[in-house]
Amino acid sequence: MKRWEKYEEFLHCGDWHMHTAYTDGENTVMEMCEQAVKNNLKLIAFTEHVRKELDYDFDEFLRDINNARKKFPQIKILAGCEASVIDTEGNLDVSEDVLKKCEIVIASFHKFPFAEKHHYILAIENMIRNPVVDIWGHPTQGFIERGIKLTQEEVDRIIELCKKHKVLIERSEKYTGTHWFVNRAAELGAKIVFSSDAHSVRDIRKLVGTSL
Repeated sequence: MKRWEKYEEFLHCGDWHMHTAYTDGENTVMEMCEQAVKNNLKLIAFTEHVRKELDYDFDEFLRDINNARKKFPQIKILAGCEASVIDTEGNLDVSEDVLKKCEIVIASFHKFPFAEKHHYILAIENMIRNPVVDIWGHPTQGFIERGIKLTQEEVDRIIELCKKHKVLIERSEKYTGTHWFVNRAAELGAKIVFSSDAHSVRDIRKLVGTSL
């Protein structure tokens, strides 16, 4: 069972990808939570950037999240990370210690060291098979940035692999250029999760019905 499955009812009414001032965000955990409540969200996931060697205290980050849960009991608050895929084996740039403390893990492609299409596809397929991965962050963005085109057969094969291994496909409000892939994934019955990739309170997703 994947970690996200216990929160499946919140896939469409939450914001599953956000960052704070612990890395490259502008606001604190408390400030992000306060805005998320105003935005009528039912769940938020703090998925801070990580590497195997961190330059911040992950345990302090977790303590802030625990304090926020006490202050904002009306919203589900998850502690997680966003880790980069680092090789064609689908391995992530994150320590085992941090992984054990995460309630949700996003795998994304940032500065992937290989440029060829077949390397990307191999890395994606192995990342999807990696049992620690819950969400594929901004899917296919690496292809878009490098001008790589996927065939329909390749797209559908990757989506079916996500379904088989229960990897959520992110619909990002920030990376709208990936929505073509997300739309096809939805057509094929893959699980979609909604997020903002917020780096400030201004970016946090708003649900219809919010008073703001």
